[in-house]
Amino acid sequence: MFLKRRLDVPEETPLPVAVALLFYVGHLFCAGWVASSEVFAFATTVTIGWCLWRRLLKPSFHILYVPLALYGLASTVSALVAVREIHSFGESALWGKMLLFPAALILFRNVPRARATALRMVLIFGAMASAMGLAQYVTAGGFRDLEHRITGPTAHVMTLSGLLLPVALMFIVLWIYEAGNLWLLAGAAVTNLALLITFTRSAWLGWIVGIAVLLILKWPKALAWAVPVAIIAISFAPLPLFSRVISSFDTRQSSNLDRIRMAEAGVEIIKDYPVFGVGPANVKEIYPLYRKHDAPRFRIPHLHNNVIQLLAERGVLALLAYLFLQGLFLRECARAWGGPATKYAEIGVVVVASLGAAGMFEFNFGDTEVFWIMLDLFAIITAFIERPEQSNEPVAALVPPDGP
Repeated sequence: MFLKRRLDVPEETPLPVAVALLFYVGHLFCAGWVASSEVFAFATTVTIGWCLWRRLLKPSFHILYVPLALYGLASTVSALVAVREIHSFGESALWGKMLLFPAALILFRNVPRARATALRMVLIFGAMASAMGLAQYVTAGGFRDLEHRITGPTAHVMTLSGLLLPVALMFIVLWIYEAGNLWLLAGAAVTNLALLITFTRSAWLGWIVGIAVLLILKWPKALAWAVPVAIIAISFAPLPLFSRVISSFDTRQSSNLDRIRMAEAGVEIIKDYPVFGVGPANVKEIYPLYRKHDAPRFRIPHLHNNVIQLLAERGVLALLAYLFLQGLFLRECARAWGGPATKYAEIGVVVVASLGAAGMFEFNFGDTEVFWIMLDLFAIITAFIERPEQSNEPVAALVPPDGP
């Protein structure tokens, strides 16, 4: 069948399962357009649920379901006990968002070829979004100011940088293993260049941490060369990039001072609401009561830090669930390290390190698009690095674990 051939799955794959994969691929392709991505994600989850009910797919459990469920539980309880229950319905929607992870993993376990198809689509999206961003940059005549940065297919530059960060690093890791692949080299070049010209310092920091972790784990001696190379690169960088880097160390600079004041206010909020937090979406409303007089902004969308935001907004259980999720996924990657799926384990470690570092200066865990691409990558990588499960495919058709 045409659809199954285009999705690169065996002809024996049931049509509803192939349709579910088509919806999932649509979700990945539309990762920058949140409304379209949500529609495809909902269609994916519903279709896979129907396939499970019809026994066209075999259900399965993974330990990562536990921290996700804890996060959903903590968020729901926080919303219900909050003084202002303005986001109770939104926390119901959170459960639907998180269901995408088990739905995708079940799909990959039953149809192993689907994981390679999904991985390719993530890379295609990254290259496409980067090309759109580069086109915007050229059309605008280069860098104008921080209020007019590239957004690609997204609504905001922070979302674009959050999406490009893990994909740019994925291209690098994959190219290291396939140095002769010009497509991977081109993808690495365009995604990393686009990430650079977002002028997003948190994403830059995440990239640096991701590369540093990769070097430490693979070539620790190369780290000694990385520092002087970075210093030379910064010294000879174009003035807008150089100024943006140097501004990171100016505590009186508006955005830097704003983040310091947010952290201070967040700590005070946590002291008053240590268990359940103030409730989802309530930080924006309560922040003016805790801000210091010299904070640049009176109202903020969030506290620009995953740890502080989760603890202040949703309470201690939500923060523990977040840390538990990252830790368990790293454990899975560590188990696969040195085996036939090492490159995917490396991608997993780099993704966690980079998004975690960027999340110390941006609430990327609360950005729907970034949250979803993280879950998507967790599902794809988990499917590649774990032991093969029984599937509906003939043995000869299975994808080898060392390549998409």
